[in-house]
Amino acid sequence: MNLAYQPLSGDGTIVARVLSAQGSSYPEAGVMIRETLTAGSTHAFVAYEPYPGPSIYLDSRLTTGASTSSQYTAINALPYWVKLVRSGNTFSGYLSTDGSNWVQVGTTETISMAQNVYIGLAVSANNNSVLATATFDNVSIASH
Repeated sequence: MNLAYQPLSGDGTIVARVLSAQGSSYPEAGVMIRETLTAGSTHAFVAYEPYPGPSIYLDSRLTTGASTSSQYTAINALPYWVKLVRSGNTFSGYLSTDGSNWVQVGTTETISMAQNVYIGLAVSANNNSVLATATFDNVSIASH
């Protein structure tokens, strides 16, 4: 996984439109908030993934080193907007076809994270021997 990030202190929201994701059999591309930059960090990730069918996922790791759990909503095809909101220790993921009308992906997750975290765009090939690429636009990050 690669993450283009910036620090976030406290609550915040990241929005992006995913235009494309390719390079492996099931690349993931979306927006992420994670506590640390080390492997196994707690995180929330709202992302497009084409497998088993085009979907927007809310992936979350509730405790450091634990497995990641997933909730998803099926979509037709890219492009799609994704949004991740942190409010305290609650994280909510959303999808949109137009960037204005949002639908929640799964249910809100409670993840205990430090005040200072990392927020940004993430891409994964789900395979360490393959490179995945993605194209995003309309990226915005807001603290609140």
